[in-house]
Amino acid sequence: MNLGIVSVKDLIELLSYVVTIVSLIALYIAYKQSTKQIHFSVMTKCIQDYRNFLKSEELDESRHAMEYIELINEELFYLEKNYLPFEVAVEWIDGMIDYLPFYANGRFQASKNLSALNSEEKTRSILYDYPRIKKIIALNTEINLEIAFLDSFNEGLRLQRQAERKKIIVHILMTLKKKRTSQKALKKKVEKFY
Repeated sequence: MNLGIVSVKDLIELLSYVVTIVSLIALYIAYKQSTKQIHFSVMTKCIQDYRNFLKSEELDESRHAMEYIELINEELFYLEKNYLPFEVAVEWIDGMIDYLPFYANGRFQASKNLSALNSEEKTRSILYDYPRIKKIIALNTEINLEIAFLDSFNEGLRLQRQAERKKIIVHILMTLKKKRTSQKALKKKVEKFY
């Protein structure tokens, strides 16, 4: 078998190709590892922040709501910049649904778990400085929020609830991703994990 090496120059050229290929593979591996490390660091920080939020329930309602809004605004930023794995993003958004108020079908739906966000006026004042959150709670698709907020003990109702929540999750992800992906592709991706 002839490799086409007839001089030292040919040998050096072949070695430089091999070194280049090995270097590119090493760079790719380092990139993947650093991405995993970023994901892990962001998840750890957000989980700790959420635990601190849960401990802060003794604060007055408005301050407690503000802590949560600040927390999810940060989490939404991480989701928008792809600092979290997709599966984690879907799971966290599902959890946010119970805490956020929404506008759907032209009407206001109060937060299920934050009493400070129980009126449209209070919600506007609390969310004044959070345009990212204001965008994601303005649902632009037909969603039945009453079903999305149902308890999930009954199997039939759980499936209906899950279907409505999927619509909300897709809306939020589409809003954050600024339409970089098709809604159909995003729905399929959400179906895998939810």
